[in-house]
Amino acid sequence: MKTRNVVFAILAVLAAVPACGQDRDAMSRWAEESGKTLVRFLPNASQWNMTVDPDPLFSGPANETYDYKGADSLMRKYPSYVVNQDWWYNDPALAEERSQLQKEKSEFKQEETRKMEEFEQTHSAEMKAWDEAQKEKQNSLAQQADPLLKQGRYAEAAKILQSFTPQPYAPFKELADSIDKKQKEMDERDRALQIRRRMVTFQIQTNRTPTTTAPAFHPAPLGTLAGHPFFRQVRGTLDMGGRKQTLVDLAVFVGPPGYVNPKVKIGERQLAVKSVVVWAMVQSLPNSIDADEAAARKVLESVDYNGLSALIEP
Repeated sequence: MKTRNVVFAILAVLAAVPACGQDRDAMSRWAEESGKTLVRFLPNASQWNMTVDPDPLFSGPANETYDYKGADSLMRKYPSYVVNQDWWYNDPALAEERSQLQKEKSEFKQEETRKMEEFEQTHSAEMKAWDEAQKEKQNSLAQQADPLLKQGRYAEAAKILQSFTPQPYAPFKELADSIDKKQKEMDERDRALQIRRRMVTFQIQTNRTPTTTAPAFHPAPLGTLAGHPFFRQVRGTLDMGGRKQTLVDLAVFVGPPGYVNPKVKIGERQLAVKSVVVWAMVQSLPNSIDADEAAARKVLESVDYNGLSALIEP
């Protein structure tokens, strides 16, 4: 379950609008180099009781808005690039439960196949006879309705055709329902275990501030962390089918005080890094959010902010 993993689409306007003097190849090279550079600064959270998600990290130009005014369209002067990677909080008890469930699923699949094969061997003749009887009944009703259809007496014909509803072979339906019930039970257990998983997404984004990284976020300043302005989004909740998860977002800003990325015409954009935001987006449970937030903050403290500061151009 990949909940709240922020997905950033590549800005469509870069492909659709002429560069107006800006070399698209230069933009592509800049994006590629930005990705390679920023990925190196993503933290390693393993020593804080976390395991990295096996799925590839995300890397790409960040989603941006622009004021469409034809040739005078406005965009932010410095384009934004983002990388992020998910980490899971280690939970040995939960891992054991998930492992046991996967074992049960595998064994159940083998048992299901065995039961189906045995049923086919035992009941094939009866099932075939049942199906043929059903078809004969339908054909008989169709023959009765045909003259009425030719006479345009559609309501009467429909009444005849609808007087019979084919039924599945009862012993097979009983077996299929039993298998389906067990499968749904295990799926529900799987969903419940997935919801109990806790994760944190570490993200680095250029040319934004904590309050402009995502317009829906309103993190409040909370002093400093590692010598840089520190922000925290008030905790929220996520309803996962009646089960609550608790969310909190932490951010560290690297850049000049009061930084604003001005709007300019597309052709006046510049490929430079003027600020960096490092995020820790925590998704936890009510009884573990305090410890998980504290661990995420420790990981943020380990980031190489001096290296990130060196990327910023005056």
